[in-house]
Amino acid sequence: MSLKLYIGNYNYSSWSLRPWLVLKKAELPFETEVIDLDVDGYKEKLFNLTDQGTVPVLEVNGDRIADSLAISEFCAKAVPNLWPKNLNDKIEAKRVVKLMHTGFESLRTEAPMNLRRRTISKLPKKCLDDAHIMVELWDNLLSKHNGPFLFNDWCIADAFYTPAATRFESYGIPRSERADTYISELMSDIDFQEWEAEAFIESHTLIDTDRVNL
Repeated sequence: MSLKLYIGNYNYSSWSLRPWLVLKKAELPFETEVIDLDVDGYKEKLFNLTDQGTVPVLEVNGDRIADSLAISEFCAKAVPNLWPKNLNDKIEAKRVVKLMHTGFESLRTEAPMNLRRRTISKLPKKCLDDAHIMVELWDNLLSKHNGPFLFNDWCIADAFYTPAATRFESYGIPRSERADTYISELMSDIDFQEWEAEAFIESHTLIDTDRVNL
């Protein structure tokens, strides 16, 4: 099986990070191609890949799958242990993934992923409210399970919340002690560190994103 993942820039593309982590944990060999965002001709490149004109896109033997969740579900069919084994936990994991997929709009907008950034930012109340709700979600799940991750062992839910966790670090967002430990677990993951290293060395910048809530 030939797999190629098209992604946005390592420093900024949160939706690209999610399926990249899932593919790494699935131990499915794949190529990666970066499409620089917000440069001349980048939209044309994206629409040449899919009708949605977005990244990530996974090419599978010439066919293409768009959307982070769809790519993750494809991986889960190939490698079943990417979701929790317990049925109730699996149902709950899928629920919180869909919540991340569609919710927390203010947090995503006002504190966009920017791995090279380290500031204590004055963020809008709605953004901080989103962050508080997310911390409560993490605390609730972590208190129910024994492992360092949301459902004991690492699963797709942790991939989907990793980019969110980076925002707490980048913008100095308050969190509970339990959530801080969880963030540290995600940030110390060997696969995330590989992605982060690529972010630190890439030269492309998104000026508008870098200016958000300075």
